[in-house]
Amino acid sequence: MDKSLLNIAGIVAIVLGVLCCLTIFGAIVGIPMIIGGNKMREYSLMSDEDVRKGKETILIWTIVFLFINQISGILCLIFYLELVDFKFSSKPKEDKYDELEKLNKLYKDKVLTKEEFEQEKDRILKK
Repeated sequence: MDKSLLNIAGIVAIVLGVLCCLTIFGAIVGIPMIIGGNKMREYSLMSDEDVRKGKETILIWTIVFLFINQISGILCLIFYLELVDFKFSSKPKEDKYDELEKLNKLYKDKVLTKEEFEQEKDRILKK
């Protein structure tokens, strides 16, 4: 899993957070951005399994960033949607029966061997 979006979002949040902290009023916004930025950078260094376990935390910081720092928020949102396997495609998902029909045609046209056909058929049916 490519976690570069989390890393970039974290860096942007930290830099903008530091800039916001130049004023007292800006520190109210800047400190959470620095904390969230560090958290996103930590997640970018974690294993894929740990990132999946912490997806709720990523979503919370994504929402915070969307209100405070739209650039980091959008990057985190893109990463989160990929993490939860959200499909951006408007193409309808292919039905498993359509897949089986195509597979059967390939087998009848002797493109696939019997073993390949059975293996793919089992894979499709287990979805």
